[in-house]
Amino acid sequence: MTNAARKGCLVAAIALVCALPASSLAEPTCSAQVDPTSGAAGDLLLSVTGPPEHAVAVGMHFVGGDGTPFVTERVGDRWQRVRVSTAPGARTIELQDATTAGPRTWVVGAFRNDRPQAGWVSGGVWHWTHPIDPGEGEDEFLGVTATPDGTVWAVGKHQVGADYQPLIERFDGTRWSVVASPNVTGSAVLKDIALAPGGMLYAVGWRVLDGGETGPLALRSPGGGAWTVDPTPGSGLLSGVAIEPGGAPIAVGWRSTADGDRVLTLQRRSGWTPIGAATGDPGRLTAVAAGESTVAVGLRFADGIPTPTVVRLSGGWVPVAVAGEPAPEPGGDQLLGVTGELGAFLAVGIRDSTDSFASLMVAGDCAG
Repeated sequence: MTNAARKGCLVAAIALVCALPASSLAEPTCSAQVDPTSGAAGDLLLSVTGPPEHAVAVGMHFVGGDGTPFVTERVGDRWQRVRVSTAPGARTIELQDATTAGPRTWVVGAFRNDRPQAGWVSGGVWHWTHPIDPGEGEDEFLGVTATPDGTVWAVGKHQVGADYQPLIERFDGTRWSVVASPNVTGSAVLKDIALAPGGMLYAVGWRVLDGGETGPLALRSPGGGAWTVDPTPGSGLLSGVAIEPGGAPIAVGWRSTADGDRVLTLQRRSGWTPIGAATGDPGRLTAVAAGESTVAVGLRFADGIPTPTVVRLSGGWVPVAVAGEPAPEPGGDQLLGVTGELGAFLAVGIRDSTDSFASLMVAGDCAG
């Protein structure tokens, strides 16, 4: 397979990013800079977690026709790779999401999109666990969160015939178990999951109905009890969810329109509703972090080239300029994950360096 073909396949498989400008009514209060440690060839970063100064980023290291799981953590002023052992014949593992809970960072993904994978890292040492593979089809984890008592929840997709249904599994500290999820009309995927302070779990993604129409999907579970479908309006898909300081979840994604993709932002109060001023801008949002500031990331296209996007919520999405060296022509940059704490944030993604993919990191700060 040629480099161009491999890169095309990877973009299609990773699928989930692109974000936007927006109407800038607020005075800029955030700054962002491409991290000079970006650019390691073959490193595809799909998610990041933890405080930016001690973050853990995960994804896949891709060279030639094979890929291996990739984990790196911030140690002092540098990034240090964590060795992740793999069994012979089971190297192609893509790590999709991560969450930090106490001294452990939990990481989930899949082997060749067919078998869920999960493990944790602490003190620079990796530990595999053994989630359940619920069938012979395509089954994978795409999102993960953990509760204060150490319970880990992972979500993704489970193939049923020609369609997908939500996959939810729970780790109780000893073993993984499959958790019953409601049947969803059409083909359904869960992409992300978050825990609210009161113990409510929210998972988001999308469903595809007959005719190919895509609709946002949200599920919730009170304290780990029965999962139910939470009605969501309109069309589109949701790729990231976070809990705002007041306890309300906010979810981001995009919808397809006749003139291209448009940003979709939903917030849940008594039910899920669009944030009007934060919905409709060109592009996509792929991940969101909520804290002192609510920051989302993704990509947009400029003259057909993907460029990284960082935005801050202030009524609508306010663009944050990303300074630093851009990807070499005719490559491009995309951001896929973001984490933040105390006004600082760190986003990760992929840089298309023409001959191969490479890592991309963007560090930023929001004042006030």
